[in-house]
Amino acid sequence: MRNDGIDISVLMLTYNFDKYIDEAIRGVMHQRCSHNFELVIGDDHSTDGTVEICRRWAAKYPGHIVLMENVQNRGLMQNFADTYAHCRGRYIAICEGDDYWIDRTKLQRQADFLDAHPDYAMCVHRVVNYYEEDGSMSLSNGGQKSDNDIIDLARRNFVTNVSVMFRHANVNPLPEWVTQAATYDYAMHILNAEHGKIRYMNRCMAVYRKRREALWSRAGAEKQYRMAMQVRKMLMSHFSDSSRADVRELLRKAYIDNAVALVRHYLATGQKEQANAVAQEAAAAAGGIDAQEVHRLAKTPAPRLGLTQLIARRIIAPLRRQVSRLLPVPHAR
Repeated sequence: MRNDGIDISVLMLTYNFDKYIDEAIRGVMHQRCSHNFELVIGDDHSTDGTVEICRRWAAKYPGHIVLMENVQNRGLMQNFADTYAHCRGRYIAICEGDDYWIDRTKLQRQADFLDAHPDYAMCVHRVVNYYEEDGSMSLSNGGQKSDNDIIDLARRNFVTNVSVMFRHANVNPLPEWVTQAATYDYAMHILNAEHGKIRYMNRCMAVYRKRREALWSRAGAEKQYRMAMQVRKMLMSHFSDSSRADVRELLRKAYIDNAVALVRHYLATGQKEQANAVAQEAAAAAGGIDAQEVHRLAKTPAPRLGLTQLIARRIIAPLRRQVSRLLPVPHAR
């Protein structure tokens, strides 16, 4: 890994983000940070004005912005791998081109923490979830504990990409199998968490846009379950020869949970052949469970919510979302 005196590389992926990219870059380049940082932008052959905006910023900050312009569309995962390979920093932070940072001390706080705590592999923080469709907002992970490890992450993905900073050396070079995943975020977080603890900062320092056009949003329930199954299957294989049988087992359980949810979805929509195929697929991939058991779990009614949970989900959360529409959306400065 060539460092060239770079402390932090900020990895930014773009594709037709001309409505968003200016604010994303501004949030990075206006950081008040004593650490030497670079912004590495991987544009996946945008056909709108994204590249022109990136070029203007690169001209304004020569030597600090690396702009990679794909001459043809490479797809999310290959664009990520190519951009990742050009990052030189000891630490890597991620800000995709439709998200942005709202705290100018973000990089300083995270890098200082990792410098002072070598037993931590990564550092993440709270974010504003901005639902672009209706202008509402919510805050992520209100009850997340400060100190976490790979077990916590294998149980539930509490990491928002726009909040993460990790040690580059932990995942370098990038495993080839990562490029075959549908999306890179959870795989990268787990791979990093192999090398140390995770600090969660209860300070809101970024905005994560929830856009209908975004990969996860447009996937629909069926594709979301399949994406979750795919990456967990790959991670199960990654841990098959390691001493972390506990992590593999949690990933296996999560894989089965998503398979059961997908079978339930297919049964509810009358797609019995697809349901049978997924049950067989899950039995073969997960082990320790057969297709009949997957079907049985899918047909078992989900546990009923308690009164407190029901009120929180159906009354309090929607009310907060409605009230949030009256508040100003925070922006990069």
